[in-house]
Amino acid sequence: MSHAQTIRVDLDAFRANLSVVRRVVGPRRRILACVKANAYGHGLVPCARAALQAGADALGIARVGEAAALREAQIQAPIVLLAAEDLAATEDLVALGVEILVDSLPRLQAVVAAAARRDRVAAVHLALNTGMGRFGAGPSEAEALVERLVQEKAVNWAGVMTHFSSADADPERTREQWRRFDRVTTGWKERAIAVPMRHAANSAAILAFPETHADMVRPGLMLYGMSPCAGIPAGLLKPVLSWHTQVAALHWQETGEAVGYGGTFVAGRRTLVATLPVGYGDGLPWNAGNTGWVLVRGVRAPIVGRISMDQTTVDVTDVPGMALSDEAVLVGGQGRERIIAEEWAVWTRTIPYEVTTRLLGRAHRVLVGE
Repeated sequence: MSHAQTIRVDLDAFRANLSVVRRVVGPRRRILACVKANAYGHGLVPCARAALQAGADALGIARVGEAAALREAQIQAPIVLLAAEDLAATEDLVALGVEILVDSLPRLQAVVAAAARRDRVAAVHLALNTGMGRFGAGPSEAEALVERLVQEKAVNWAGVMTHFSSADADPERTREQWRRFDRVTTGWKERAIAVPMRHAANSAAILAFPETHADMVRPGLMLYGMSPCAGIPAGLLKPVLSWHTQVAALHWQETGEAVGYGGTFVAGRRTLVATLPVGYGDGLPWNAGNTGWVLVRGVRAPIVGRISMDQTTVDVTDVPGMALSDEAVLVGGQGRERIIAEEWAVWTRTIPYEVTTRLLGRAHRVLVGE
C-alpha cells in the first residue's frame, strides 16, 4: 500500500543520543528517559524499548494511559509519573507499579490508601517547588510530607526531585533553583533523615550544569536529537524523526492568481505550485503558511498560501526537473540540505516539543533500527 506521508523514526539515532547522556553523566548516575506525550511524538513503546536497550534505568511519563501502554507491551522497567495526574488515577497508577510524584498531603494520602487496598508498598518521589511554581511542595508542605514519609509503611520514599524552569535560557535562575533544592535536602541529611535518590537535571541542565546531575538525570528533548540549549556542538546529537511526503499535484499559476484559503499568497510571477497531501490535520502547524519551507529535489522550497487541513502548497518554480510524485521532506535531510524541527519552531513561533508532539495523525510510521 502506498502512503501519502511517512514518518521515519531512527531508533539507532535515539540510542546514540542516550549514549551521549551516559558519557556526560558518567556510569554511576541513573538515567530516567522521558517518553511522555508519545515519546515527544516519536512513538511511546518503540522509544521506551530503545531507551532501555541503550542503558536507561527508568522511564518518565505524564499520564496513567502511558503507563498502561508500557505495561501492556511487557515493559517491566521502573516508570515514574512526572506530572500532576488526577487523584482518581492513583488506584490505577499503584496497580501498574508506577512511582508517583507527591506534592501534597492529599496526594500522599491517596497513594497510601490505594496501596493499602492492594496490600502492597507504593513508591513515591517527593516533588519540591524551587521556582517553577507549577507542581511541587513549598517549604512548610515539604517538612510535613517528610515527617510522614519517614514513618509511613505503605510507601517507599524512592526519590526527591525538582523541576528547572529556565535551564535552557537563564543560568542564574537555574543555579538558584539548584541551591534551594540542595540546601533543603542537605539540611535533611544533617538532621539524620535518610534522603533518597535526588534528581533535577533535564536535557539542558545535563549539558550545561553538571553540578545538578545529582543521583539521576531526566533527559527528554536531547534523546530525540533536538538541541535543548545554545552552544551544543554540531553533530553531538542525531535527529531521530524525519517526515516525508510526495507531490500530489503540480500546476502553473499565472501572475496575479491567488493560492489557498483567503488568497494570502498572490503570484508575483508565473509560478509552479506543488500540492502536498499533508496539512494541519496531520500535525503540520497551520501558522506555517507563507513562512515554512520543505525540501524537494534537494532544494528548499517555500510554503505559499495557508495550510489546509489535508493539503499544503509549495512554490517549486526554481526547482529544476519537477515531476508528480517527487519526494518532499518536511523534517529531515534530502541531498545536502536538511530541515530540522527547531526551524519549524522558529517559523511558527513555538518550541520544538510542540512541533513533534503534534504528529499524532495519519502518517504511516516506519521504525529504523528496531
